[in-house]
Amino acid sequence: MPSTKLQLSRLSLCRFRNYDQLTLSPQAPIVVLTGENGSGKTNLLEAVSLLTPGRGLRGAPLSHFGQNGSAHWGVASHILVDGHPIDLGTGLQPGTETPRRIFLLNGRPLRNQNTWENPLAAVWLTPQMDRLFSESTSGRRRFLDRLVMAAYPHHARELAAYDRAMTQRNRLLQTRANEQVWLSGLEGAMARHGVSVAAARNETVRQINLYAQQDMDAFPAVQIKLDCAIADRLDAAPALHVEDWLKEKLFATRTVDREKGRSGLGVHKTDFQLMDLKKKLPAALASTGQQKSLLIGLILAHARLVRDHRGTAPLLLLDEPLVHLDEQRRISLQKILQNFQSTVLITGTDSAPFAPLQGHAQFASIRQGSFLSIC
Repeated sequence: MPSTKLQLSRLSLCRFRNYDQLTLSPQAPIVVLTGENGSGKTNLLEAVSLLTPGRGLRGAPLSHFGQNGSAHWGVASHILVDGHPIDLGTGLQPGTETPRRIFLLNGRPLRNQNTWENPLAAVWLTPQMDRLFSESTSGRRRFLDRLVMAAYPHHARELAAYDRAMTQRNRLLQTRANEQVWLSGLEGAMARHGVSVAAARNETVRQINLYAQQDMDAFPAVQIKLDCAIADRLDAAPALHVEDWLKEKLFATRTVDREKGRSGLGVHKTDFQLMDLKKKLPAALASTGQQKSLLIGLILAHARLVRDHRGTAPLLLLDEPLVHLDEQRRISLQKILQNFQSTVLITGTDSAPFAPLQGHAQFASIRQGSFLSIC
């Protein structure tokens, strides 16, 4: 599929995090945001990430977005897809007792972000990801699912449906374990949505591995390996057979799951391993600098996958990406970004390390939620 060019031409924030009012109108394909820690650089990237399905690059609750605890906040954007204008926005709906996030496409409200064929995708890298391979399985799983959702927006809906069915089954096992028909129905839903989740993860990993099997300038070729019994079965059997197998397993483990208070089998247990393909070095055993290089290689491969799958390159949000990189890889990354087919927002504490982008990027300095300078 030929890819189209995507440009973020305007971003407006209202009472978001440490911003009262702010408008950014990128004048170049790359925008370098600099400022001291706490100035609001990451907040600006987070605002952009909220224009896509999910909870943004921090995964924060709605109550954290409003400035100084404000009940209402908003993020609006104007984007150009091959020159065709689209307005996207999100925020809290005013005048409601319970805070509710709404989404607008060209001024019209959308009922559900997860069913929305969003024309915008974003891929991001944050400093928190530097700890991805030394922390919990759940963090790696959330990271993996964000990769999947960027290419397959319906994945968020399947994940939510699986989690609902699992939560209800866990509760029912504790309170009314004799409700056999009800339990069977919930286990059927877990199997159906769980297999869909595993299949989307499988396909995304397969495609990323294809895109990432060659070095990208100074960044190594990488490979992802899923650790998931359901995904393994999908490699050898049709989806309907795997659904039947999972339903049988869930039925057989009801007593054990009731005693433990949770489901012991399912896609909520999935993990993955990332490794340097040529060195056969797992990221978990690599140095901090090697891990950062592997992550950037993965993110760049994933961005190419999203571009080819959706026909439009994703926005690229890079928060402090040069930290832990040696000089060669710093220069290499900035050279790669100059050929990206979408708007790139990149942050750092000062502009000096971004000298290779002079003439290719717009530089903006931020202090306490406002621009000091834009050039």
